[in-house]
Amino acid sequence: MDAKASSLEMLIHSSPLFVSSMKRLLQRTLAAAGSVAMLAAPLASSAAVTTSFGPGDLIKGSMDTVYYFASNGKRYVFPNAKTYFTWYANFDTVKQIPDNHLSTVPLGGNVTYRPGRKMVKIDTDPRTYVVDRGGVLRHVTSESLAQTLYGLNWNNQIDDIPDGFFINYRLGTAIETASEYQPANVMTLTTTIAQDKGLEEEGVITISIGAPGDGFVPSSITVKRGTRVTWTNRDNMVHNVSGSNWSSGDIAPGQSYTKIYDVVGSFDYHCSIHPAMQATINVVP
Repeated sequence: MDAKASSLEMLIHSSPLFVSSMKRLLQRTLAAAGSVAMLAAPLASSAAVTTSFGPGDLIKGSMDTVYYFASNGKRYVFPNAKTYFTWYANFDTVKQIPDNHLSTVPLGGNVTYRPGRKMVKIDTDPRTYVVDRGGVLRHVTSESLAQTLYGLNWNNQIDDIPDGFFINYRLGTAIETASEYQPANVMTLTTTIAQDKGLEEEGVITISIGAPGDGFVPSSITVKRGTRVTWTNRDNMVHNVSGSNWSSGDIAPGQSYTKIYDVVGSFDYHCSIHPAMQATINVVP
């Protein structure tokens, strides 16, 4: 390297703007790496694989991605660690299920930030938003309002959402005064992902019917007395649901069958067309 190039390099690296930019780049890189590590590391030592789970449970397969299982029988994915940690403090309750069971459960969409927990912005939009129920973004119209809502350190309560995740949200009305949005109240009213997505329907659960090798998913579930259980055939073959003294009849691909469980007890059922497909419903008061 000649003296001129060396002098130029020294000038660049001693520039406050260059140093500041590099610091921000390093902080972003470390933060991203930390998010990935937080998402993956605890899951590496997950509990034994189970086939028993129900609405509200966190599930995963052999990979690190975590899903929320809803009463409609679908799974909702956490797109990144930041989203996950607005809802949960750790991974202690995540259940690992067989990969073929996970693939039988259809995707319902992405989980969005818990309302009230954080403010957000996207990379290509200078505006700052609060998150309301249902993944609704509401523009915070002034710095003083942001400070009123989230305190003196309000600027530390903002997460950047990648542009690719912006489609998970929708825009609502802007906030002009603090009376229009109170973070603590919003959080209190939205304690579960099912509530946030309008999926919390008491006494309803959907079970997926998979291929003969996959069976009923979940294969063991506990419900309250009076629950309406719906089996939906996700396979491309005809199946049925048969108990000790009842049967659904043939359930064609894409079709469903519903039964109400109003007696407490443990009830086994199977597919009489494919007898290896067996499962259990436990009914509690």
